[in-house]
Amino acid sequence: MVGSCSGPPQQLSIHDLAEAHRLADLGDFDAAEDVLDGFDAIDFDLPTQRDFNLLYGQVADALQDWNTAIRYYEAYMAQTGPAQRAREAEQRLLHYGTGLLAGEYKVFWLFADRGRGVITLENLALLGNDPQMRAEAMARVAEYHYNGKDYDDALIFYAGLLQPDFQGLGWEDSASFQLAMCHYGLIKLKSLNGPSVRFALEQFRAYLEFFPGGLHRVEAQRKYEICSDLLSQYHTMVGDYYVRIGNDIGAMHHFALAAGEVSQGDASIADLVGGTNAAKEAKVRLEALRIDS
Repeated sequence: MVGSCSGPPQQLSIHDLAEAHRLADLGDFDAAEDVLDGFDAIDFDLPTQRDFNLLYGQVADALQDWNTAIRYYEAYMAQTGPAQRAREAEQRLLHYGTGLLAGEYKVFWLFADRGRGVITLENLALLGNDPQMRAEAMARVAEYHYNGKDYDDALIFYAGLLQPDFQGLGWEDSASFQLAMCHYGLIKLKSLNGPSVRFALEQFRAYLEFFPGGLHRVEAQRKYEICSDLLSQYHTMVGDYYVRIGNDIGAMHHFALAAGEVSQGDASIADLVGGTNAAKEAKVRLEALRIDS
């Protein structure tokens, strides 16, 4: 018995897409889609896979099938290709992602799919080639999470906008401010957490230092002052706890910090809380406790 073997199936090439290209060029997108439906991307050699994905995205785009268009544009974007053609796909993905977030594209013409918009823009931000479009996609996702009060997710994308890839594109001012605002949003006023307040305070201070003429300077200064007061309140709250348990040394330490003083060698917040109303109140408590002690 003689064995037989066969090699891998021969992959198709760009010539096999000629008919689909011809129909698309004529504007007969339904017929072009029928031709493309007879193939899968893996049927083609690697360069033609890119052409197939882009062409299918363009045809679906023309037929206003946004879901299919996104799928094939994303497949094209994930492969290395000519920069100009990649830009075309990324422009359409930015358009669709933004439109989905705005509720302009709906499932069955009824239901908004903002989650799909977020995923589309996240993919563009991570996999795209054009820095400006990547940055805009990242900003849209950050804004979406921020408006939904998902501050943990929003700050990841605002921080991403501050990476070297996006320097000089005009996002630094707003991204820095919004990063601080995310930390501010994470502060829970009913259960103050010192590190959370400190993070926000440091972010606002960094913004004010790096952008002395920033677009958001007035609001950043106001939030900085609020955080300074909250940080003093936090240490006063800790001091009150020590008073309740009879630890006067611990209480005086935290009242001193809240008042903006250096205590037990700790000068870490002296320049952050000094002069606030809470610091003045802490000073009164500190002096009263020193007299009693």
